Amino acid sequence: MAIKFYKYKRKITKDSVPEYKYMPKNHVEAIVGLEELAEMIEKKSSMSRGDILGVLAEVETTVCYMLENGHPVKLGILGTFYPSIETKSVDSPEEVTGKLIKRFKVIFKPSKYLKNRFKNVEFVLGDSVVRNAYYKKKN
Repeated sequence: MAIKFYKYKRKITKDSVPEYKYMPKNHVEAIVGLEELAEMIEKKSSMSRGDILGVLAEVETTVCYMLENGHPVKLGILGTFYPSIETKSVDSPEEVTGKLIKRFKVIFKPSKYLKNRFKNVEFVLGDSVVRNAYYKKKN
């Protein structure tokens, strides 16, 4: 299978001169949830959909718990999820407190296996329609 893309028209400003450029943009397909994953796995295994859903739900819960406690989580050939924070900076070590932390986030780093698989992904033009970028007007 291949990833579909479409033609995209976008305004780009270069040296204070706005111009329109065209580029490919990937078509994002429907989100695949746990139910759909469980059905796909059920067809390839001897486990029931309910058993698979239970395991996947427990993986979700456990991964969240481990990330919230600062542990990176490696999911086999998929890659590793790393806990991270966005912070403000200050001028001296005495000023560093937890209040400088803006938000908690998770960084995903794909495994070498997954990176190599991504090198072989194929792309096909979904249709010939050029889509435009829509910009919010400033008041």
